Amino acid sequence: MKDSRFKVLQMKRSYLLMAFFFVAILALQNCKPEPKIIKGNNDPDSLYVGTKYVWPALYQFPQGTIPYADSMTNEGVALGRRLFYDKHLSSNGLIACASCHQLSHAFADSGKAFSAAVGGSTFRNSMALINLAWSPYFDFDGRQPSLAAQAQEAFHDNMGFSAPAAIAYLQTDSIDVKLFKRAFGRPGTITETGIYKAIQQFLMTAISHNSKFDLLRRQLVSFTPSEQNGLTIFASETGDCFHCHMSEGGASLLLTDNLFRNNGLDSALDIHDFKDAGRGAITLNPNDYGKFKDPTLRNIALTGPYMHDGRYTTLMQVINFYSDSTKDSPTEDALMTLATHNYGRGLHLASSQKTDLLNFLYTLTDTSFLDNPALSNPF
Repeated sequence: MKDSRFKVLQMKRSYLLMAFFFVAILALQNCKPEPKIIKGNNDPDSLYVGTKYVWPALYQFPQGTIPYADSMTNEGVALGRRLFYDKHLSSNGLIACASCHQLSHAFADSGKAFSAAVGGSTFRNSMALINLAWSPYFDFDGRQPSLAAQAQEAFHDNMGFSAPAAIAYLQTDSIDVKLFKRAFGRPGTITETGIYKAIQQFLMTAISHNSKFDLLRRQLVSFTPSEQNGLTIFASETGDCFHCHMSEGGASLLLTDNLFRNNGLDSALDIHDFKDAGRGAITLNPNDYGKFKDPTLRNIALTGPYMHDGRYTTLMQVINFYSDSTKDSPTEDALMTLATHNYGRGLHLASSQKTDLLNFLYTLTDTSFLDNPALSNPF
């Protein structure tokens, strides 16, 4: 009898212990933190901004702060490249940014004074898009403060851009949708502003720094006697090119000082005589009329025709202009009037000097830029 009671008690204790442990386990489970709920976790591309773009090492290039560089991603650059080449973003489906800015011509137009646009043509020559990451303003008159703003103007003025139509089109392309999410993060919505910012990121990677001139500075090649003489003419008072195209006393490799000047292209008695007011139309400062941005000379052999109105078709014509044909006007840059060498207006270079200068300018062609697959048409 006692044994049976003892066994019953033992069983009750076992059941109580089991019940206690069961309750304890439930309690511990209830103490665990709630699982983190991530909105949109079925769409992982929307959960982060893509891979940060790593700026390449550039020999002796300016070391100053590059605008927007910290916000650049590889996905944003890739997206901008697609948008730059996509003709579907124009109202007629025939024009893309790359229509006026062709890689084979260093992102200038191919031999055209003015480029084709929806309903007409551009009102100035299409500038080459090279090393714009270091440019403080854009277009010949500097009217736009950023590449995104410049892209916005070109889309609306030249491509007949309709943001709703473009966004609807991009939403049908799985690659564009994915890149928008990765480039700009959650929620990855395709927006008009995002289009311009992506193109800005792509154009910032259009860097030219491997011409023969660059290789000479790295002591990897030698110039011919004519090229070397041309460099001497370029970088001295003989040709007087360096004041506008080698800023910082010749230390800059941008081959532009990014300033606005009247280079004596047109004669004028007063500011109202200029057919194109240039910088003056933006600032309304009488001293800025007839002034235009000094363009980079990188890849200059491929970016003709030349000047803001594309009036010169060859580089030799440009050299002849600076040598013998500059004109007087009220806002003409002082550097132009100083470059006379007491022989009257102009430099009056000898024929051999012109040839040597031309041969030097050819050394500024960067074939690695022209052949860079990361800048080419992705379609």
